[in-house]
Amino acid sequence: MIETILGYLMGMLVGIVMGMFGGGGSLLLPAMLYLLHFDLKFATAYTTILVGITALVGVVPRIRQKIIDFPTVIALGIPVATGNLIVRLWLFDVVPDHLFTIGSLVVSKKIFVLSIFAGLIFLSSATLLGFIGKPASQKTDFKAQKSFAYYASLAVGGLLIGIVPGFTGAGGGVLIVPLLIIFFGLPMRTVVGTSLSIVAFKSFVGFFGGDLIRIGSEMDYLFLVQFSILMITGVMIGSWWSQKFDGERLKRIFAWFLLALAAFIIIYECFFKV
Repeated sequence: MIETILGYLMGMLVGIVMGMFGGGGSLLLPAMLYLLHFDLKFATAYTTILVGITALVGVVPRIRQKIIDFPTVIALGIPVATGNLIVRLWLFDVVPDHLFTIGSLVVSKKIFVLSIFAGLIFLSSATLLGFIGKPASQKTDFKAQKSFAYYASLAVGGLLIGIVPGFTGAGGGVLIVPLLIIFFGLPMRTVVGTSLSIVAFKSFVGFFGGDLIRIGSEMDYLFLVQFSILMITGVMIGSWWSQKFDGERLKRIFAWFLLALAAFIIIYECFFKV
């Protein structure tokens, strides 16, 4: 019972984080696995659609504020959604349950997926702590020129961003945000709305084009409705906080929490899971 309550609270926390920073949906995966005890295929599928719904709600007020770069949403969103669809419809089931063995350690699909998750979390933490993601002024004219290289970079980068987080069900915001800031020099307020738009689009494509076809008849839709309400509440709170408060200190605390969470998952799965 306590684990279930913590799982639902984690859902609201993820919504808040997405509303504030435009990424962080991958945090939902450990809640689904360790607190709510869903099988990996359902945990990633539920994460996909819940992150998509939450991101969409976070997009609405930013449309009114005109702080979304829609050309970039289209140019980056299409390849991201394509990569995600490849994983959710086909590649996820192609990866075998047991990949290989290192000594006494059996590297399973679950460990593989959680390793991707940990990598995304480490990247997210580095972004929040300021190690990466600071605006690069020398790159800002790259987007302004609307060159072939700009759109080619978005296409290739987007395909990879769709494939890699697709295994975890995450939206990929922790990769999209640094890409938009570092390489294309978008201001942070525009980055958050643009990232949420892309995350929403790719999540809906991956879920309805992949997960719903594969395991739709086995899903708990009442749970999805209940959980989405909590996450929507969270993203509305986060969106409001992002405009009212200086979240620099909160970002650093949260980043260190992310690092600890990622380290715990990897150590637990590799060395202590029976």
